[in-house]
Formats: sequence, structure tokens, C-alpha cells
Amino acid sequence: MFHLIVATFVLMSSAVISAEQISLTIELKDNAAWCFMHEFERSEPYIFTYKVIRGGNKDIDVSLISPNGRIIYKEMRRQEDRLKINSSSGVYKFCFSNEFSSLTHKIVFFSIQGEEIDNLAVEMGIKKPSAPTSAESSCNIVHESMTKVVNHQKNYRLREAVGRHTAETLNTHVLWWSLGLTSIICVASISQVLILKTFFTEKLTSLKPGDNPQFGFPRH
Repeated sequence: MFHLIVATFVLMSSAVISAEQISLTIELKDNAAWCFMHEFERSEPYIFTYKVIRGGNKDIDVSLISPNGRIIYKEMRRQEDRLKINSSSGVYKFCFSNEFSSLTHKIVFFSIQGEEIDNLAVEMGIKKPSAPTSAESSCNIVHESMTKVVNHQKNYRLREAVGRHTAETLNTHVLWWSLGLTSIICVASISQVLILKTFFTEKLTSLKPGDNPQFGFPRH
């Protein structure tokens, strides 16, 4: 029975995590901008992180606008960053811009999550018990551990995606460089053969009557 209660709480906590923690991956075309608006219902610190996974120099313009229209964060051509937001209740706007690029698209990952892991009861909209039972304490421990695992796996997948893209790009560059060197070597080899062939090719001139065809000298 206890294991069933724990499993139920874990499933419910997973649903709450997916609802409270926001993680998105977007694609920005060249000369494009995109904004995401999120309403914070509670005044508490949040962590905003972003990272450019692929595209060009992996840089982007990022700005964060508070509910009263004040720009509280703005960075130009940044690859990644981690920002703590002491938010108040209201709608915040997170904007990403690739307007400075006219050729490459950008793939950007960003997430918004609370700095501290909330109690299960708080996340479910229930008043936090002053004296939790052993089952509730165990469920909270499992919830915190699962949240840390989810965050760790998210960061690992992000690093893996960046590393895979870097490896694919490097592999493409090495392939084209190898093809270029192979072409140069082939052209140089053929050119050397043709040049050497001209050195050893006997040029026959027209012989006059009475000339010695063996040595090419006239008879006296």
C-alpha cells in the first residue's frame, strides 16, 4: 500500500513538474525575432537559462521585459547564460532575436524554473502540512530526487546535442578538406607526369637526303 502511495505521488509530482517548469526548444530563422510570455503567479526567485544549440556562431540577442515594461536583462550576441529572476506576480516577456543574421538559422533552448524545489503539497495547491507523516516525507524526498534527476538529464541532453552538432560540423569540414586535398594531389600528379613526359619525348625533325638517320648529322 505504501509503495502504491509513493508511486501515485511520483506520478502526480511528474505532472506538476511538467506544468511548473518550462523547457522549450525553438528555431529562429534569419532576420527573425520571437517572444515568449509567461505569467508568474507567485513572487519568488526563478532561474532563466538559455543556450544556442546550433547555427552560425551560436549567438543570439536576448532580452527580458518585466510586467511594467522595464527591460531587466538585455544581452547582444550571447551564446548562453543563466539568470536569476526575483520576480513579482505578472506577465514577463522573454524575447530572442536573430535579426543581425541574414544567412543562418538558430536553434535555441531555454528553460524557466523555480530556484527551490517546492513541497509536493504546495505544488498541488494544498497547504503545506505542519507535521507531515512518514509517507509524505518519503514522497517529498522522492519528489526532490526525481526533480534533480530530470534537471540533470535535461542538461546532459543539451550538452549531448551541442556536442553532436559540433562533431557533425567538424566531420563535414574534414570531408570537404580531404576532397579538396585529394583533388589538388591528383592535379599535381598529372601535371608532373605531363611535364616529365615532355623532357623524355624525342622530337623528330625532317631529314634531308644524305643525312644519317641514326645520328642526325649530314654526311660530308
